[in-house]
Amino acid sequence: MENPLFTFTTQPYPPRQRFEVWREEVNAIFDITISEPESSAFNYRLATGYLGSLLMGSGAWDGAGEPVPYRVKRSTQMIRRDSLDHYYLCLGLSHSINGSAGRRALAAGNSQIYILDLARELDCLITAGDTVILTIPRDLLAPSLSYKDVHGHVLQGGLSELLADHMRALQHRLPKLTPDEIPHAQQATLAMVSAALAPSVANLQSAAPEIDHTLFNRARQLIEQHVRNPELSPVFLCKHLGISRAQLYRLFSHEAGVSAYIQQRRLNRARIIIQSDQGARHRVSGLAFQFGFKSDAHFSRTFKQAFGYSPREAREVSTTHLPGRVSRHTGFSLRNILGQMKPV
Repeated sequence: MENPLFTFTTQPYPPRQRFEVWREEVNAIFDITISEPESSAFNYRLATGYLGSLLMGSGAWDGAGEPVPYRVKRSTQMIRRDSLDHYYLCLGLSHSINGSAGRRALAAGNSQIYILDLARELDCLITAGDTVILTIPRDLLAPSLSYKDVHGHVLQGGLSELLADHMRALQHRLPKLTPDEIPHAQQATLAMVSAALAPSVANLQSAAPEIDHTLFNRARQLIEQHVRNPELSPVFLCKHLGISRAQLYRLFSHEAGVSAYIQQRRLNRARIIIQSDQGARHRVSGLAFQFGFKSDAHFSRTFKQAFGYSPREAREVSTTHLPGRVSRHTGFSLRNILGQMKPV
């Protein structure tokens, strides 16, 4: 493990002690309370790790029943005592919050990101659930926000969805990041957060590479999910991603084009079926139709151009004896390797 995580769980403790143990663990940031009947059902797990100067964490509800509510506060006295000067971003995977952040009403649910200024007052009710959390020192983020008031702000729109994808991916990959990779990951993360919170021209330009990378991953996921859908096309992807054709073509400029990528994924999936133990049950004409090809002949011709042998030859001969021609477009590239940093 290149970048170790720090883990904590209430599981080893007796049920009636778990919430108090948890309260002591998080008391450095929030003052939390819970009603007596619900405290016995509380069971939570936390993993945190450093991303340079940022702190990344994930929380998971481990209770046997439904997540329970508890109250979180940051009072003026607590703020003066701890002098924390950070922004706290929370992506709720199965988590909700309702209450007040300073003078602003705060309500956020599943799949939403909200931001707290830890130097400001807070009084909210949280329903415990799974989260991804990012804590950022003020001086790393405030200048790009033009020092605007973001306390209690719930992010909206496409950029917030891309930031959510990025946070999930980053949390998944965090333990495997090397010391050389961490500064670049921190810079990309700050750029994404800035663009989502304050989408100025400068912030969007700074975040452009990471936005493109995240969009590319989302496009690939859509293709895999709809590879048998006859409507899968550049128009289909643009509609579901909310981007223009020009943007989509730019994302796939290193993949011989988006249409070629879709076709190759369909061919790869069809080849897997043909060469599987159940391959004999599938007619070539049926596969051609399933994967959106115009005809049996079109499918067979394209298949042979890609792999150097026909679908029928693929069925008759084991893969170890097939001709060794290498496809011009294999579906693998540096961008695909980078794409392993994806949501789980």
